[in-house]
Amino acid sequence: MTEYIPIEKALARLNAEFNWFDCFVRELYFTSAHCFQRQKSGEHNSVIGDVWGPRDCHIVVATSGSSTVFGIEFLCLGVQPFSLQRFDELAFRCDLNKGEVRLNFTDPSVNIGECWIVAKEVQIAFLNEEYLGPWLRLGHEAQREPMIDAFKINECWRQCSNCFNSWTESPAVKYSRCTECGKLTNFVDSQ
Repeated sequence: MTEYIPIEKALARLNAEFNWFDCFVRELYFTSAHCFQRQKSGEHNSVIGDVWGPRDCHIVVATSGSSTVFGIEFLCLGVQPFSLQRFDELAFRCDLNKGEVRLNFTDPSVNIGECWIVAKEVQIAFLNEEYLGPWLRLGHEAQREPMIDAFKINECWRQCSNCFNSWTESPAVKYSRCTECGKLTNFVDSQ
């Protein structure tokens, strides 16, 4: 079961242990209290207006280079303002003010686009290898274990050099697990 802690207790670790430039946002979604108000403006017509309450936001950042933490989950509760324009070249800064937490995932000296959220409360969970699962196709993450080669058969097929199993995969994905033996493979274009 995932254990959450207040971000205040996790700040030292978040600032010291992770190379944010090599991390990326894997999941992000909002939940919201959204309701409609219907207002009578005459006998035959009515006006519907939207009312938006504070949102909650769930963000999972995939980490790189840590042997024990494979992802960091941020539960941002009571989000009001936010700006999510850019998710590459991540950085991390957290400002704690009275009754609010401001998370900033971009370095303004590097990025023009912004990625920040202001919430009433932020809870953190450090996710271990169970988060990834043994059969996750890693895509663009940095490798975390010894790899073997997988050779190109055609545009979307590759073959494991360990068990000679073949499977389909996007050509953009460099690291992938063999669907038969489970070994982490590095895509090699042998043609």
